[in-house]
Amino acid sequence: MSEEEAARETWLRQVELRAERPYTLLYLSTHGQLLHLDARRAFVAGAWASVIVMCQAIIEATLRDLHFKDYEVKAKELFFNQEDLERLRILRNQLVHPSPPGTPSEIWTVPNGDSAVCHAALEAHARWAYELMLEAVYSGRE
Repeated sequence: MSEEEAARETWLRQVELRAERPYTLLYLSTHGQLLHLDARRAFVAGAWASVIVMCQAIIEATLRDLHFKDYEVKAKELFFNQEDLERLRILRNQLVHPSPPGTPSEIWTVPNGDSAVCHAALEAHARWAYELMLEAVYSGRE
């Protein structure tokens, strides 16, 4: 493991093991557990877009499988107007659905579409998405 990957793994552990949150309970559906493993691996690898997509999918899977048992309604409706969940959903959509040039985006923030710079800028979004996923999925579990 490189130093960079080790630092990312350390960050993940610190976020997951915060004393005020019982993250170790892993209150996820089996679908959510599988996605969570992938999100962790993507984070350590620095695959920022994948982390964002996976975190949104984990939240959605958990809501569908364990809370609402609703597999038909759109994610936007599942997120019951929570601003942060809606922001994550929009960010995920910007990653997986191309838009015409000139469309406002949190993904393409650098002029001339410099992919490497835009990808590096996604790290902050990925960290936020991972923390939001933990909060959304595990908060309040005893």
